[in-house]
Amino acid sequence: MKAFKLLAIPVALTMVAGVVGCSQGTASKTSPTPQPTTQSTAAPQSAKPDEKKVDLKGQSIKIGAWYDGTDPRTVKEKGPAEEAQIKLIEAAEKKYNCKIEFVKFGDYDKYVENFTTTSLSGQPFADIVRLELFWSFPQLVNKGFVQPIDQWIKASDPKYIDWMRVGGSYNGHQYGLVDSSPSPYGIFYNKTLVQKLGLEDPYELQQKGQWTWEKFREFSKKATQDTNGDGKTDVWGITGAYGKVKAFTEQLVYTNKGAVDKDASGAIKFSLNSENSIQALQYASDLFNVDKSIEQPIPEDASKEFVAGKGVMYAGFSWELGGLKDNMKGQELGYVFFPKGPKADKYVSYTPFGNMWMVSKYSKNAEVALHIMDEISLNEEGRKLSEQSWQQSYPNKESMDTRKQMSNNINYISYYGIPDGEKLFEGIVKDITEGKVSPATAVDKVKPQFEAKISKLLEDSK
Repeated sequence: MKAFKLLAIPVALTMVAGVVGCSQGTASKTSPTPQPTTQSTAAPQSAKPDEKKVDLKGQSIKIGAWYDGTDPRTVKEKGPAEEAQIKLIEAAEKKYNCKIEFVKFGDYDKYVENFTTTSLSGQPFADIVRLELFWSFPQLVNKGFVQPIDQWIKASDPKYIDWMRVGGSYNGHQYGLVDSSPSPYGIFYNKTLVQKLGLEDPYELQQKGQWTWEKFREFSKKATQDTNGDGKTDVWGITGAYGKVKAFTEQLVYTNKGAVDKDASGAIKFSLNSENSIQALQYASDLFNVDKSIEQPIPEDASKEFVAGKGVMYAGFSWELGGLKDNMKGQELGYVFFPKGPKADKYVSYTPFGNMWMVSKYSKNAEVALHIMDEISLNEEGRKLSEQSWQQSYPNKESMDTRKQMSNNINYISYYGIPDGEKLFEGIVKDITEGKVSPATAVDKVKPQFEAKISKLLEDSK
């Protein structure tokens, strides 16, 4: 199964492309660019008194990505975010006497190859490059293609978000720069159907700290019903998920403080046999095999089933909201975190898809390029504009509140960097659902392959 690639693109420069798929061929899974409605108050930045002046004498600083629309100056319908960033770009060009050039170099599947090849030639296609975290850690870092940025900026500065510090750091150093968090993964639910079936509202349970595995299981079983009396289930608690049961189970593992490829200390190591992970796999098995509250047979597109009213809940990325709203007229939607596992102490959204700006090791103007990227990022102003756009798109204050909470509580699923990691994990999920194999047995079956893949990854990254 090909990975379901989803990219987090910040406001303006890093948001003009919206949330895009893994390649130009996945346009159907994109979300539109948010269009804020209030004018930005961002002001051009000037040099600090103790800051050394740099004159690039008209040179170009190149900022590279694999998608179109990174330059706010070329956006046809400019909103407040684009206008604000254009001012910052103009100020930076004047301050450093340079030209800021945005370049698209190759498609998604060839992007890393293009980056490494041009770097080894001594002419990287860009000074600042947009990179997936699972491309960067450990491969590109260990092979010396990108360099740490904490030699030039303080990542502890409060203007930077937690997601940048958490997702963009590796081996004690900061590599990634980003001014907004990626699209979170949570649970959509049909509030209209919840009320019709007399169920407790998940958002209210979440706010009371009661949206737990125990409550989720109880809720899902109650929601799974034969509403027309023909002896067959026609409404399920869960229709499924974006990424099917594999992605759903993945979230359960991580929201129980488990992992696929990290031990408790954060070291890269096969960890699906840990107590937390096994507990999560067993929970997924119980939902599917014992309670049968996850729609069966597993639908090819669970979102369509959810839209059709065949389920109360559907797990997916926040960017899917627009499509769901358009196709569910007259139905009110809600959005909440995944329930807390027994080992968790708070609600967290996990994503394998976070990409950030990083500095090419081979850039001839690495330090100044990093400062320019930093100075043209909107940071807090951009996040305010994002929230203003959410107010227009989210169906109610409860889902809007959850979305804001998710922005500050998001973490990274890193095992997608392991060759065939997704395929191996998907095999485990298939075994414990369709094959009805115990989690421990399913994990032991693939443990040697996983460990061999991890060893190869670490060896190849030297």
